[in-house]
Amino acid sequence: MALDTFQTHQEELDFLNKLGFTINPLNETADNLEEIWKMHDKMEIEKDKLNYPIDGLVVKLNDNNLLETLGIVGKTHRGWSAIKFPADEVTTSILGVTWQVGRTGKVTPVAELEPVELAGTTVKRATLHNFKEFVEKNLFEKDTLVVRKAGEIIPEVVEVMPNLRQTENKFIFPEVCPSCSVKLSRTSTEVDLICLNYNNCPAQISGRLSYFTQRNLGDIVGLSEKIIERLIKEFGVSDVFDLFNLPFDKIENLEGFGEKSVQNLQKSVERARNIKDYKFLAGLGIDGVGPEVAKLICEAASEKIEKTKQQHEGLFQ
Repeated sequence: MALDTFQTHQEELDFLNKLGFTINPLNETADNLEEIWKMHDKMEIEKDKLNYPIDGLVVKLNDNNLLETLGIVGKTHRGWSAIKFPADEVTTSILGVTWQVGRTGKVTPVAELEPVELAGTTVKRATLHNFKEFVEKNLFEKDTLVVRKAGEIIPEVVEVMPNLRQTENKFIFPEVCPSCSVKLSRTSTEVDLICLNYNNCPAQISGRLSYFTQRNLGDIVGLSEKIIERLIKEFGVSDVFDLFNLPFDKIENLEGFGEKSVQNLQKSVERARNIKDYKFLAGLGIDGVGPEVAKLICEAASEKIEKTKQQHEGLFQ
C-alpha cells in the first residue's frame, strides 16, 4: 500500500501499528480548538507520570489533502504546530558573567551560576540574551536569580531578586572585545555590543567557520570548534576558502592528530567540494540569508543564467 493513499494522519498511524511499529498511545484526535486545549491541560497535569520527558504537544492536521495544500515552510508543514507547557523555574545565585563573541560580532553576556537542578539537568550557565538586558537586569555579585529553560532547552535568566542582594559589587560590561581587544561599539538601538573587527577577530572567524561546517551546510566532519581554533592559530585559517586548502601534511604533525584522523578530515573536505550552491551561499553566514532564502536566490540566478544563454544562443558559435 502506497503511503500517498492514506487520507488522514490517523490512518497512517494505524497502518504503522499493524506493521508492528510502536505508536504513542496518548495520540488523540480533536474536532475543535477547545478539545485541543483540554488535551493540553490534561497532559500538563499528567506529564510528570510519564517515563520520558515532554515539553508540550504537537498538533497536526488529520486531513492529508489539506496538509499538502497548505505546503511546507523550510522543513515544517504549515499544518503542524507545537503548544509548549510553561517552563519550570528555580532560583540560584550568580557567580560571574562571561561575554561571548559570536560569528556576527555580537557580544553576548552569559551568567555563570551556582549549579542547580532544572528540568532533569544540572544548570551552571544561563543566557542573558544581549547587552540591553544585562544593563536592565542590574546584576551584582551573588544576586539571587530566577532561571528557567527556554523551550525546555536553553537556560535563561528570568528575574533578579534585588531584595536578597548580598554585596555592592556590580557586574560591568566590557569596553573591548574579549577575543581581539578591539574597542566595542553599540548598535543604534543600544540592544547589542558589537565587535567591528570582522576580518581579524579570532572568535568571529571561528564562529563563521564552525557555522559553515554544520551538517546541513558544508557538512565537514572532524572540524570541531576547538580544532578550528587551533587551525586559526597554527596556520592562519581565516575564511571558508581556507578550509578547502588546509595543509594536511602539517596538520598530521599537530598533537592529537594521527594519520587516520587527518585522512578522514581530508576526505570530508573533498566531499564538501560538491556542496550544493544554495548551501554554500547559506554557509557564508550573510545576515538574513539562511538555507531557504539562499535556495530562492540560487534558483532565481539559475533561471536568469539559462534565460541569458537562450537569448544569446549561437552568438559565440
